[in-house]
Amino acid sequence: MNAGRSPDRPEMRHLYKGMFTDGTRWSRFEHQPGEIFVCTPPKCGTTWTQAICALLVFQRPDLDVNPAEISPWFDSTLVPLDEVVERLRGQAHRHVIKTHTPLDGIPYFEDARYVVVYRDPRDVFFSLRNHVDNMKLDLPKTALETSPAEAFHRWLEAGFQPGEDQGPSLAGLVHHYETFRSHAHLPNIELYHYSDLKRDLLGEMKRMADHLDIEVAPELISRLAETASFENMRRNAERFAPGTERGLWQDSTRFFNRGTIGQWRDELTPDDDARFRERLASMLPDQEARWLIGGSGDPSTATGPDSSTTSPEEAAAGPTRPPRPADLAPPADG
Repeated sequence: MNAGRSPDRPEMRHLYKGMFTDGTRWSRFEHQPGEIFVCTPPKCGTTWTQAICALLVFQRPDLDVNPAEISPWFDSTLVPLDEVVERLRGQAHRHVIKTHTPLDGIPYFEDARYVVVYRDPRDVFFSLRNHVDNMKLDLPKTALETSPAEAFHRWLEAGFQPGEDQGPSLAGLVHHYETFRSHAHLPNIELYHYSDLKRDLLGEMKRMADHLDIEVAPELISRLAETASFENMRRNAERFAPGTERGLWQDSTRFFNRGTIGQWRDELTPDDDARFRERLASMLPDQEARWLIGGSGDPSTATGPDSSTTSPEEAAAGPTRPPRPADLAPPADG
């Protein structure tokens, strides 16, 4: 599995349709210069990132509008398309758009900014199980009827074909990563990691503000970071969780369930983890696999990866960091 290191402009190559998504909706998208696209696989900190972007755009620590209202999920079928289009038309502020779709299934604009966030895939899996179990919608929950380990193995080994209606899988998450990673040399695409947001929220918010060309006074951005902390969002779940006005959740607080790094360790055996690492190694080079697991940082410092997610091999390998444009620039011969 390799998306390559293409210098070309990203293109919509696939039409993605899923249980809650329909790529044909992008035909109604009305582009506005400066738009911010929040692009994450599910359960990688999407709502958290939407809230951060909204706080940076409005620069108000007391922002009392649900991020989902400010930042609609454009290609989701949960809300009628006409309603989403009209909502965006009525917004005078800089648009923030949410999507879980890979880069090869969404529009690309040179004057937009793409904020792309990933998370340890093992934590993604268990967060997703909680997410589905917490939903009030009448959904097939067959995966919840099996043991966590059995469901994890199915997720681990499932295949993925771009554009096909498939359930969540490690292969699908890696494909999402590769579509953005292969274009991360472009100045308007920036990759972030959930673990880095947990370890240094203020620093990552400053980096995000730079990426979005938003100037924020140092004292103000510290207050914005306090509002954006996972703990504050969990305490104020009714204000931050999407779909609360439609009663989507059995418990809105549980939407921000644990938000920890390494929660998978409570569920998986060393053999399970070995299978995961072997599968991931078959898809990504070592440095990229390590970044997808733990983000950046030196394990020997206070800002390094949490010990609960760092194996002895990763610690010995030293720091990893998000891919930067300088790393990803294609060779001169293309």
